[in-house]
Amino acid sequence: MNPDKPTYILWLPSWYPNKLEPYDGDFIQRHALAVSAFIPVHVVHFVRDKGKIITNSVFVEEKKTGNLTETIVYYSNQISSRGIIEKISSVGKFRSLYRKIIHDLFLKKGLPSLVHVHIAFKAGLVARWIRKKYAIQFFLSEHWTIYLAEARPNFKDLNYFKRYLISKIVKDASKVFPVSNYLGQAIRKRWPDVSYEVVPNVVDIKVFYPGERSVDETCHLIHISNLNYQKDPEKLFRAIKLLKAAGFKFFLDVFGTRNESIKSQINGYGIEDVVTFHQEVPQRILAEHLRNSDALILYSRYETFGCVIIEANACGIPVIVADIPVMHELVRQNENGVLVSPGSAEALADAVINVFNDRKFSKQNIVRSAKLYSYAEVGKLIFDEYLSLGTSNSG
Repeated sequence: MNPDKPTYILWLPSWYPNKLEPYDGDFIQRHALAVSAFIPVHVVHFVRDKGKIITNSVFVEEKKTGNLTETIVYYSNQISSRGIIEKISSVGKFRSLYRKIIHDLFLKKGLPSLVHVHIAFKAGLVARWIRKKYAIQFFLSEHWTIYLAEARPNFKDLNYFKRYLISKIVKDASKVFPVSNYLGQAIRKRWPDVSYEVVPNVVDIKVFYPGERSVDETCHLIHISNLNYQKDPEKLFRAIKLLKAAGFKFFLDVFGTRNESIKSQINGYGIEDVVTFHQEVPQRILAEHLRNSDALILYSRYETFGCVIIEANACGIPVIVADIPVMHELVRQNENGVLVSPGSAEALADAVINVFNDRKFSKQNIVRSAKLYSYAEVGKLIFDEYLSLGTSNSG
């Protein structure tokens, strides 16, 4: 990219906030905001409206915030029957739609300096077509747990068609940006020739910042996740049961999905009086809850990063996490959190008691650890990667 010829970067995310899923890929949107401080970014995101809630055909909405333009394209399939015919029709509509949308964008705005894909499938299909037709290179950012061997599901669980297409996308990318080295190594195990550079997630320090709260004898804990297999809710709630049985004074705020399985666990452990569930909320509200907590718990089986960790740290509170490989990239033992032996409710319960009773963490040091993930730091990192490509695709 030629820094002397200002242009724009086309972002093609597979996940992105939209009317049907307001929080889907919100971490990618934060990346876009960070980068737009350095160069104009135009996001184009395609959303299949299976239930025809937004449209019976095609609906395009556009929003501009400073240097960031977001175009969300909703589309539905005219064929309502399920099966191979409907799938073929949907694929065909997506293919013709993205070609028209991108063609019209380029006519109106000119060619971008380069394309940046977030999550290979299926936005990477659009990037490969642009690369072939317009000779514009693309970068690929990855957050997806699918590449981790321990994940459920993982790459081998995808059908052959998806595995084939993802392989093509990864191989064609000029560079891959995993959000952690652990994820980068997992990708490289499958594609040894991949060139990658770690680009972590970001935290908005204008929203997540430390506050003051009075210290009392009750420990305020918080957990933020969708409570699926990856997050190991059973061990979390077993630890809560142990804490209650030990007479430890606490309560836990959970921001996540409360399905029937989770309800059954809560009732079975008899902890409904110390656990409060909340729906997904805007970040400013989540930040308030973090500031009023003593510690965040994220006791996952596996992760590629952990946005809630840097958000908690930005608010000045320590994190209690499972001692899995990726956490060593984010957590320094007894500085901004504690690493706990994985798979043990007893170890987790002990860690909670120790963190609360010791109160040995320096809020200033915790907050400092999160500044590495600010919009300014990560936005500049991505912009420098754009500049390093050293070519301009304009004209």
